[in-house]
Amino acid sequence: MVAHNNNSDRYQLNPDSFPRRIDLEVSEEVLAYLQRISDRTGRSIDQIAAAIIAQNAEQHDS
Repeated sequence: MVAHNNNSDRYQLNPDSFPRRIDLEVSEEVLAYLQRISDRTGRSIDQIAAAIIAQNAEQHDS
């Protein structure tokens, strides 16, 4: 007789692993700067802002 493993646990989502949302207010100058980066790189403003925040968080992590 062959034992059958229940693999359904492998496909369950864990909400603790989901990205979190942060709403930020920035000046018009910062938004224009992010837009220029977006135009140049093809990345969204959200992606650019997230990368900047992550990079700075790593630098301040001691």
